[in-house]
Amino acid sequence: MSNQAKAINQEWDIVYEDDMPDEPKKGELNEFFGFYVERPFHIVSQMPGRRYLDVLDGRNIVIKTTNSYKSQVWWFDQKSKTIKNTQHGKSFDIQDAGRNRNMQIWGTNSGWF
Repeated sequence: MSNQAKAINQEWDIVYEDDMPDEPKKGELNEFFGFYVERPFHIVSQMPGRRYLDVLDGRNIVIKTTNSYKSQVWWFDQKSKTIKNTQHGKSFDIQDAGRNRNMQIWGTNSGWF
């Protein structure tokens, strides 16, 4: 038996349509993701400077001191299940499909929603 055959590769839950819970609405908690739907928030560093995630040059995410710009405000989009930037309306993204250290915002382009 190969190592692949010993591993658990995929698990599924069966949820009947009439047992399916309703999607959370604006302001309600999405318990699976841990975010309130469309409720603005900041992403704040736990380092002593307590700096905020911000968007630089309309795309790259950087750590900056707090200011009152909308580029430092984020929200959870229930439809796409992504974190979006208030100023730009684009989703949080890790460059090269997660194979890079650079964080950026990008147009949400998933075919799953």
